[in-house]
Amino acid sequence: MNHPETSGALWFYGGAVFDGECMLPEGMGVLVEQRRITAVAEVTSVAPERLQRACHIDTRGATLLPGLIDCHVHLCSTSDPDFFRTILESDRAGLALHMLQMAQETLRGGVTTVRDLGCFEFIDMPVRDKINAGEQLAASLLCAGKSITVTGGHAWSLSIEVDDAADIIAAVRENIDHGADVIKLIATGGVATPNVDPLTAYLSSEMLNAAVAEAHRHGKRVAVHAQGAEGIQRAIEAGAASIEHGFEITDALVERMVDQGVWLVPTLRALERTAATADQRMPAELSQRVARFSQMQQDSFRRLVSANGRIAMGTDAGTPFNYHGDNARELELMVEAGMTPLQALQSATREAADLLDLSDRGRIAVGYDADLLLVSGDPTENILQAAHKEHHLAVYERGFDVFGILGRPSSERTSARFLHDDSPF
Repeated sequence: MNHPETSGALWFYGGAVFDGECMLPEGMGVLVEQRRITAVAEVTSVAPERLQRACHIDTRGATLLPGLIDCHVHLCSTSDPDFFRTILESDRAGLALHMLQMAQETLRGGVTTVRDLGCFEFIDMPVRDKINAGEQLAASLLCAGKSITVTGGHAWSLSIEVDDAADIIAAVRENIDHGADVIKLIATGGVATPNVDPLTAYLSSEMLNAAVAEAHRHGKRVAVHAQGAEGIQRAIEAGAASIEHGFEITDALVERMVDQGVWLVPTLRALERTAATADQRMPAELSQRVARFSQMQQDSFRRLVSANGRIAMGTDAGTPFNYHGDNARELELMVEAGMTPLQALQSATREAADLLDLSDRGRIAVGYDADLLLVSGDPTENILQAAHKEHHLAVYERGFDVFGILGRPSSERTSARFLHDDSPF
């Protein structure tokens, strides 16, 4: 295959096309001009003069699909067990460079857009702006700025801490003033923070209602970290667009989420990675929490899948041993937990784009950005073709050949970095 290093015209033909909804009929080609998709049509129906100007890419034996979208990452995080401390003891310029590098690694892994749900001191905004302006080739970013949590709550060291409704309104406004695309609230405890219970609701209904109302007043959607049932219920009642993690989703909560169209962003990979690496200097308390909640999360996920609830892919990349660039592996876990390959692919394309309110991504259709992933075989039959990078033949962002410019992703991983011998717990 000839993969150009420019954003010129491209003509994909000969193979299968998954458009974000379904597999298209055989014989369909996709034309890219000026960084956008300008035709999705039978090969014989496109004017020959248009095709003469394009680079022809024979995709026989492969499937073209929209670039994947990850709705929950932390690009400033280093994927080591002491990641909170690592971030806090890093300089801002170094973290900004790290963010850019991780956004590039993410792109090389087939994910063309990410939503960053919590960063350090608003360094995500200028990195986002450089990438989205086309000055750097990396996964496009939507940013939350700082998470909002109660005083001493989950991720307090990197968040804005609040104690009442007035505080949380001010925190929402602070993020918006810095250019936040979305507001991230932390309604319950979290696995990685000691001395807080992940299932306990810490933000009151009054605070959640005030925060969501203020965000909506500014035209921003709200993502809520909510792991326990009470926190999930409060977030749904307040009008959250998405529940992040969702460990304890009861049958009654499933019904409410389906009725109100609330998305779940499951982040199955976060707990799976921690469990799989428990012997690699993982703090005992963290390992114990993972063991406590893994099955609960799986059961909640299956209930929502069975009820045809809305699910958008998210990985929590940046948490321990959950590396940026391996984001697509979430698809494999989603299928193992009860989704069909088709549903998993929809969650990472159509559903993710709808949650992020992106009208130009997540589908292969005329007028959409040419964010594309080409994989061998048929991922709607075998999800590993999309989930595992070794099956990725090419990645395009806005028509640019990512592998041609950035190179293919490496299969090697550097060891997690530890600043101290003592445990953060």
